[in-house]
Amino acid sequence: MDLFFSDILYLILFSISLPIVILIIYSRKSSNPNLPPGTLGWPVIGETLEFALACQGGNPAKFVKDRMNKYSPQVFKTSLLEANMAAIGKQVSKILCFPPVFDETLVRDNFKPPTFLPQFLKPEALQHYIAVMDSMAGEHIKIYWSPRGEVKVFPMAKKYSFALAFRVFMSIADPRYVEMIYHPFQILTQGFLSVPIDIPGTAFNRALKASKFIHGELLEIIRKRKMELEQKGESAPRDLLSHMLSALHENGDAKSEMEISTQVICLLFATHHTTSSVITFILKYLAEFPDVYSKVLKEQMDIAKSKGPEGFLKWDDIQKMKYTWNVAQMKQ
Repeated sequence: MDLFFSDILYLILFSISLPIVILIIYSRKSSNPNLPPGTLGWPVIGETLEFALACQGGNPAKFVKDRMNKYSPQVFKTSLLEANMAAIGKQVSKILCFPPVFDETLVRDNFKPPTFLPQFLKPEALQHYIAVMDSMAGEHIKIYWSPRGEVKVFPMAKKYSFALAFRVFMSIADPRYVEMIYHPFQILTQGFLSVPIDIPGTAFNRALKASKFIHGELLEIIRKRKMELEQKGESAPRDLLSHMLSALHENGDAKSEMEISTQVICLLFATHHTTSSVITFILKYLAEFPDVYSKVLKEQMDIAKSKGPEGFLKWDDIQKMKYTWNVAQMKQ
């Protein structure tokens, strides 16, 4: 009898709550006609599940592409863990919202991505770093891959791409220092889509602590680079960080140190999973298709023989990798 009444109670609660949920969803979709096209998803969680599944599958860009195709290639609205946002497509001029782990570091609607970033990441600009990428890849494989009988590619690729980003973005090559930042950065990424409950022991709480630590370290790097630029001028490193410190807002004001620190963290987020995912899928593809692997290996060995044992890759060598580049493009 008690079981019968409990079933009746659940049925009543369900019948009452269902219209409320539908009403909330409807109001979220239609309350403001001036919002861009798109959907805010379910109450509280929004479209977090869809985004998390795309990330877990190693292709977070699919979440954006699907909505650009469905709603608009210019801008669409979405919601991730109660954070309503407008995602802007190819013409990126402003990030309208941050995940909760960034709330304490920056006012959301005052953040703009660096305007010079597309120029900095062009092949013509990156070709100066090819020898660095080559030497770091060799060192990384020698230290982390070669001694192991079995390698889990994705974690190792993430470690490599993180160290490479530190070298390219900020000219930091000390592996011990990069390793010190890497662990809290992983905690931050794990809490990126966690439920925003700031209680000790939760993923969100750990992410906030990791964010505070990383910001502290980046602020020290930024202040040190400021002094180098003032004292050394043109002889100081001319990397992405130096460009950020030299860039001004549209009104002529200099960027704050916290704003630059947040921009660096966002760039680390953007490059971390995308680069490591591409590396992982390429190696998976080569393992599954031995004939493709043989052709890639032959092309690489031919270039290596022309370089000698101590020679690093140059831009001209990259241009010779026709088959390898085709394979890489297929897996992006």
